[in-house]
Amino acid sequence: MRTRSQTRAKALTWRSFPAEIRLKILETIAHQKHPGWASFASVCREWQHVLEKVNFHKLKLGVSCLDDFGRIATPQKRELIRHICLSVELPRYTFRCCSKRRLPSANISSIVSNGIRKLFSILSTWRPANSLALEINVYSPSDCEHWFKNIYLSSDDVENDENATLYTWRRGSQFHDVQHGWIRGRQIGRPPKAAIERLFNPIELEFHRPLPRIKAVTSFIIRRQLRRYIYPSGLGLLLRSFDRLENISYEPWIGISSVMRNSLPDTLNRLVVFEDSYKFYDLFPKRLVAVPWFSSFNPEEDLGAVFASKSRDLQHLAISFLVNAEVLFRHCQPTWSWLHLQSLALTSQLLQDDGEKRSQIEVLLCRARVLVHNMPKLHTLVLWNGGKGHACAFIYRVDRDSASITWRGTWHLELSPLVVKSWQIAFSKLPCSEHSELQVRQQHVRGVIKSHGDAIYRLELPCQVIEPASLWQIRREAYSL
Repeated sequence: MRTRSQTRAKALTWRSFPAEIRLKILETIAHQKHPGWASFASVCREWQHVLEKVNFHKLKLGVSCLDDFGRIATPQKRELIRHICLSVELPRYTFRCCSKRRLPSANISSIVSNGIRKLFSILSTWRPANSLALEINVYSPSDCEHWFKNIYLSSDDVENDENATLYTWRRGSQFHDVQHGWIRGRQIGRPPKAAIERLFNPIELEFHRPLPRIKAVTSFIIRRQLRRYIYPSGLGLLLRSFDRLENISYEPWIGISSVMRNSLPDTLNRLVVFEDSYKFYDLFPKRLVAVPWFSSFNPEEDLGAVFASKSRDLQHLAISFLVNAEVLFRHCQPTWSWLHLQSLALTSQLLQDDGEKRSQIEVLLCRARVLVHNMPKLHTLVLWNGGKGHACAFIYRVDRDSASITWRGTWHLELSPLVVKSWQIAFSKLPCSEHSELQVRQQHVRGVIKSHGDAIYRLELPCQVIEPASLWQIRREAYSL
């Protein structure tokens, strides 16, 4: 005779659950990622099939891991990998040298170059198959141990719960280090120039022989957490090594050079460039934070010409803070057509709550309408601006059955009759105009805006202008300032 506990134990064996329930349980384990979760893949083939797919989806590799990676990444495992992040960790530096001009004794450029070459040698043997993103990051653990305690060096966090986010940030920002300007979680003292130079120290990639060709990589990512500047010549060598590159997401801190003109591959169809800057976080905005190599880069007119020309080949283009929209528009020729472009997002410093700029804003919006006429596939246009305490966006959207123009911001801008009529002309060329009217909307943005990251979050932009994890970093870093 069986006892009740024996009957219950038999009824609750793993195989007694329906396949759908077992899958849900395994997916929950994979999503929560508790310590040791990946080892569960060795339990049986069913668990391996589900957990390995998640475990191998995104791999973060240090330089010391590359030899093992080359052996582990069999052709079967490669099918599961969608994202590889090469995270190059530099040697630590001590409190005594964190504010001195001299650099660490280790040759940073050599460490990074050797790591990249080793990974490229491995990837050169991979056949093209599914989409594969390659991300590069470089940091020293000491970067956030002295003056810059609130920065994120290697984080993939994305927080979607607003209430949980604010609670976590308040609880977690309790740094206290008087010597480095931190008092009870707030940065009171300004970092010395030498400390800033160390954080943004440039990297000159050096390869004594050509890099191997890479056919497997389709996306290339450098996020804002890589604060050190990769010289354009080295960045160009990387970009020209990819045979199937379709997407680039680049978030530099110190501009880029127009040498990019010859480095953007013909296979590219999606380009997102977001220029971050230490000035966004500086408690003392009158103090110019200068680094010796900064003035050599970022000629806005040249970059405007580069991006304007390249935009004709792309499906999605987003340029934030690096080049103003009006500069890029100025380089667009009347005879050009954008046969592939589906979404376009640009920033402009004209978009400010300043009465003297209203006429210039009107000219900008009308100029955008003229160009949209030659973009037959465009469904989204965003012109936006944002920073501490302010955010705004002009948004043009086309759906199957309707179209709209929207002003969304912390400050009010009445779209003039000239602007509205101009966009009504563009709307009249669309098929949906036969049975609907152009919708004109005004939406007020509410909520605390402590940074340009908060501005993006509050504006709810309809297309990507920054990597989601980078947006999370910006918002959290600004909270302690």
